[in-house]
Amino acid sequence: MKVYVDAYLAQNLGDDLFVDILTKRYPYHKFFAISKNKYKYNQKNLKIVSNPYLYRAIKKFQVEKYLANMCDLVVSIGGSMYMENNDNTRDFSLGKNKRYILGTNFGPYQTKEYYENLYGVFKNAEDICFRERYSYDLFKDLPNVRCAPDIVFSMNTDNVIITKRKRAIISVISCQKKLNDIYTEIYENKIVELINYLIKKNYEICLMSFCKEEQDEVAIESIIKKCDDNVKEKIDKYFYDGDIDEALNVIGDSQVIFGSRFHANILGMILGKTVVPIIYSDKTLHVLEDMQFKSKYIDIRELEKFDANSLTEQDLNNVFDISVQRREAGNHFKELDKVLERNVDE
Repeated sequence: MKVYVDAYLAQNLGDDLFVDILTKRYPYHKFFAISKNKYKYNQKNLKIVSNPYLYRAIKKFQVEKYLANMCDLVVSIGGSMYMENNDNTRDFSLGKNKRYILGTNFGPYQTKEYYENLYGVFKNAEDICFRERYSYDLFKDLPNVRCAPDIVFSMNTDNVIITKRKRAIISVISCQKKLNDIYTEIYENKIVELINYLIKKNYEICLMSFCKEEQDEVAIESIIKKCDDNVKEKIDKYFYDGDIDEALNVIGDSQVIFGSRFHANILGMILGKTVVPIIYSDKTLHVLEDMQFKSKYIDIRELEKFDANSLTEQDLNNVFDISVQRREAGNHFKELDKVLERNVDE
């Protein structure tokens, strides 16, 4: 079959993992997508049309429906794909083919119009599987709505090199892009404070960008500028540029993950690392609540309460059991498995 993939393709590690997992699960089918970015991880069964001019034209004139109709079915896969951004009447439909919506969450939203618009989209989907209970509860009266842990929990990590190196990876976001610029100063200052504390505890430091387009790299450079000269020379940087395997090995080569990026926390967990989430939105909070995550986390929206010196040895050496999430995350594909022949090794 030919499958049109509706995903956020901006060389964001978390979203790239969704597509990577999808295409590897169904190697006997052809997947097609569009992006304004060039991609390094195209699989044999994945064709991404990477052209910024074509991408703009397709989005502007809604040619995407035409492309989707050329395939046999549509898979919408991604996390925060349905957030209201002054677009409460936007046309989210994607042609006439059967549509599977996987791995997503709903919101934040402000208006009844937006909720009702998406209710109609979800109602007409063949299957929709949310990644947290909050979103599921908003639409649970629909018979095609389900819930399962984040898709990335189902990822095969057999080829990732995992070490016990005493290194702390801090995944960084741009508050201006992901939250609100009013938090930028205190967020960057608190990251500097965290770096200083971890260096005193003899940790190596790596600041990690998950997405250049969302200005993770800009935020990292700004944080480093705020560090003392003797600290700067002790900080490594890793900027994800589309090489998924390389990025996973970077995370595997550490002891503790401070994750501003949602999937930094998920990846840390599945690679057996201590994880300290740095939360910028309720989507992460909802997932942690579903998991009954009792360990330390930091909320960017309440950073004035955070003191790096309050971190204990237990906070830095607490590996969360995700055996349930590992087992259940594949349920996102439960209905799609009935249509597409899968790779039994995935």
